[in-house]
Amino acid sequence: MIHPHDISDKRIGISVLNWGLGHVTRSIPIIVSLCRQNNELFVFCNEHQKLIFSQYLGSVNFVNHPGYPFKFNGKGRFKIDIFLTSRKLYQFFKSEKQLAHTYVKQYKLDMLISDQRYGFISTVPSIFITHQLQFPVRGIYKLGNLVHRQLISKFSSIWIMDNEYERYAGKLSQNINYDKAIYIGCHSRFQLLEKRIEKDVKGILVFNGPVVYSKFLLDTFTPQIENGEIEKIVGPEFIRSLLARKNIKTPFFANTDMSSIDALFITASKIFGFFGYTTFMDCLELGCDYNLIPTPGQDEQIYLAQRHKKSL
Repeated sequence: MIHPHDISDKRIGISVLNWGLGHVTRSIPIIVSLCRQNNELFVFCNEHQKLIFSQYLGSVNFVNHPGYPFKFNGKGRFKIDIFLTSRKLYQFFKSEKQLAHTYVKQYKLDMLISDQRYGFISTVPSIFITHQLQFPVRGIYKLGNLVHRQLISKFSSIWIMDNEYERYAGKLSQNINYDKAIYIGCHSRFQLLEKRIEKDVKGILVFNGPVVYSKFLLDTFTPQIENGEIEKIVGPEFIRSLLARKNIKTPFFANTDMSSIDALFITASKIFGFFGYTTFMDCLELGCDYNLIPTPGQDEQIYLAQRHKKSL
């Protein structure tokens, strides 16, 4: 098995899942650590991911790489959305494997690291990062776990993004089937920043989920905005117009400038938003309270929200 701390003097290609920015931000401390260990990093990503990566990483090589062709339909039927795009996803998976082989030869890579991208694998040592060794699904959808197990078993090592003895992901990260998997702990971009003891801001609402559910998130937390529990709002630029339509005057900060956003998060007593695993890890690292709700139809977030009740 390969541990992150043991990797040095390598040319490494890394690519992360493009469904939201959580996979991007949670991989940043790993990439920074690998760079400090005298590795040369090649980050394969799309333009949206590069916009975030480039604000934290100064000594990596960026290579344009397409994202998975998936779209949330906004009806809270995540599994059906997956099923409807399964053919496109499978075709992309096959093409990504070919691209990965090409990248290894073209950039003379010694190793590949994939954060939840099943096709980013080649003949060189290939590592899969995940916090879900199994999905919280029932019935016919258990087939997804069989496919998941088969695909990640092909990787040289599996890095489980959780603590071994205090598993925040619960049964999702429980290792039953994999002898080449290791726990690498929780990771957050806030590990790279100095924390503040004083928390000047009562609460921040972060638009951290699929775009199509932005209005649902805003409607859910409008009472907290109106009563002053939420004093700042963070999200993509388009959220500004959504706030204007509801005549919400709470200060808004676009996440195009991550250094300003991170400085703001450090001051927050409480984070509001969807229950993404990365957002939860960020709250743990920041030492702040949270009020996070599951994205409609996402069983993983429903499970995590039930496991970690709203902090008070």
